[in-house]
Amino acid sequence: MRYFLIGAVPLGLLLFTTTTARTAQRTDAVRVVPNGRSAAGTPGQKGATYYALERQSARVTTEFLDGHTAVAERSLDGDIVTNLRNAFGLDINRVRVNRKGGGGEDAVQYIRPGSDAIQAALDATVEPTLDWSNRQSYRFYQDNVTSPANLRWKNGAIRRNGAGGDADDEARTVKTIETVWANGLTAKTRRVHLKAGDQFDGKPVSGDALVTHVTRDGVDVGVANYFVNERIFTWKIPGLTEGLITNAHLTPRYGGWVFTPDMVWMNLQTLAMYEWRRTARTRTASSLTAASTTAATCAATPTPTLLQRVANALSPALHAAPASPPPPRDDEGCDDLHWLDGTTFRFCCDIHDLCYEKNGCSSSSWWEFWSSWKCDRCNAEAVWCFAGGGTGHGPIWI
Repeated sequence: MRYFLIGAVPLGLLLFTTTTARTAQRTDAVRVVPNGRSAAGTPGQKGATYYALERQSARVTTEFLDGHTAVAERSLDGDIVTNLRNAFGLDINRVRVNRKGGGGEDAVQYIRPGSDAIQAALDATVEPTLDWSNRQSYRFYQDNVTSPANLRWKNGAIRRNGAGGDADDEARTVKTIETVWANGLTAKTRRVHLKAGDQFDGKPVSGDALVTHVTRDGVDVGVANYFVNERIFTWKIPGLTEGLITNAHLTPRYGGWVFTPDMVWMNLQTLAMYEWRRTARTRTASSLTAASTTAATCAATPTPTLLQRVANALSPALHAAPASPPPPRDDEGCDDLHWLDGTTFRFCCDIHDLCYEKNGCSSSSWWEFWSSWKCDRCNAEAVWCFAGGGTGHGPIWI
């Protein structure tokens, strides 16, 4: 499998760009990304994968340290509505992000009891999310906005001109954030102040920790922690995955952490890890169950099945994270599974390579948790292909 074939161009696009390349002077010429260069987002910046996962969120609840609570929900047409309430449950204001779509101009609508409604065009640099709407609602409250006069865009938020506080400091304002997905999954992150003497993995930790719990239909299924001062991200999802990533792990390839995790990132990251791992495990388990009747008549001594060996090769364990990312591989055929190169399963390896090529993945892509979900999907689909006997159509049901 060649893990570093990055920046593939679909055949149809390639044919078109070959034609337009002859007229480079034209302003409508297509800009081609050379093979070998990833077209993925900049490390540390929220990209398409992050926002795709965010759009799976049906509701986000932000509990602020002063007792106010903002609840944002996404409607079927993509609009976002936030209601801000005080500690007694009384409505403070309402914010609606009106998504026009089709080239229309998105708008932010603000309603406060006793004041005129305000509508403003959404800044082109802002990607509205449920979390953003909650924070904007709280900003309107903090700035005591009652009219459209003297409003300015500042650090991605609408602020009253002259209002204090340049940055939206989550540590000083937010107590908890809960993210609800439409499939029964919920993640809730809270900020915990560590006490003197607290330890992790036998070593002292200090400052704050972000603690995330994931539940499925109300049942706790996993936990993750981020130790802010030590920059350690650790997770444990029983039966699926567990591990940790430290600054030292990321330094050789990226120079350390390239962004600062926040509560919403913790929710989405942990939800994504749970969902992808569970999906891959469910598909593999279904195939193994279908084959169990035939397998029971074979050798008395249990040996790893083909699917188990494939899954192990494509999904490395993260329990004991190495000091640096594993070196990239650039082999033809089925890496770690070359004994399959002359079989029908070679098709699965080639499909896996193509998926990696299109998404700019490598054998160490699981370190790139700002974009690695699409690489996890490549691995899951490869297992699915093997389950179908190399046909690419999923398991062969017996």
